[in-house]
Amino acid sequence: MRATSLSTLGLGALLAVLIPALACCSDVEPRVVDSPQRIVALAPAITETLFELGFGDRVIGVGDFAKYPPEVAMLPRLGGLFDARLETIAALRPDLAILLPSEESLGLQLKQLEIEVMTVRSESLEDIEAMAVSISDRLGSPEAGQRFLLRWRQRLAPTALEQPVLVLLPVARQIGRVADIVIAGPGTFLDELLVKAGVQNVMSDSKLAYPQVGLEEIIARRPDVILELQPSPGIYEDLIVDWRSFDGSEILEDTCVRVIAGEHVLIPGPRVPRLYDEIRQALRSCLEAT
Repeated sequence: MRATSLSTLGLGALLAVLIPALACCSDVEPRVVDSPQRIVALAPAITETLFELGFGDRVIGVGDFAKYPPEVAMLPRLGGLFDARLETIAALRPDLAILLPSEESLGLQLKQLEIEVMTVRSESLEDIEAMAVSISDRLGSPEAGQRFLLRWRQRLAPTALEQPVLVLLPVARQIGRVADIVIAGPGTFLDELLVKAGVQNVMSDSKLAYPQVGLEEIIARRPDVILELQPSPGIYEDLIVDWRSFDGSEILEDTCVRVIAGEHVLIPGPRVPRLYDEIRQALRSCLEAT
């Protein structure tokens, strides 16, 4: 068989040769630099956090779903959770990849290419705080993390309400369909925002973080307020009408329905305080309407 030189291999073929070879070598270690300057991150929450902390100039590639801040529009796209573009990432020659636990498989592949991988969590408010602090520390600017915490905690100060309010927080549903409505449950940053807003999540006793329920269960729980989150910006008056048109929904006649729309509403990152403000504004609107 004629030998093939590495110079004649495409990047994809080169990776196909290198990754299995590296995987067999137990002494492969990522290159660790003192102050990483070439960072990749696929998750929008991580990308937004990097820019919020002042490290946007170090970001050289982002995930396909990153939309904020506007500067990310000019950066190479690296795929998503299930279709990360390993070749593109390797070609960018990053010295640090910041990933979520769900991206473990990608992390293992990057480590075999000697790329340092940092794993952070962003499921709860505490996770987001820890993410900001750990990223700032790793990038050599711990003061950036402390400034973030100060702003974050000021904007997320708890709110006291004079009356108990039961709130349902739908995060995904098919318009016109009354089954499989995804609701924010306990242990999520969305549930924590409701607690800070001084209200009770009607799904707080669920065993799942994001249970899927039908209209019958929603009616049985008798929420005072329904705050539907829509990740696509727009005006959704028809969604409010939709809740009134379901069979049996007359029981919800006294339930106040509001829609909070924007691509930030489901991203557990630095724009969470904005969502918190919008939740409180919607609650005030509902209480004033009663």
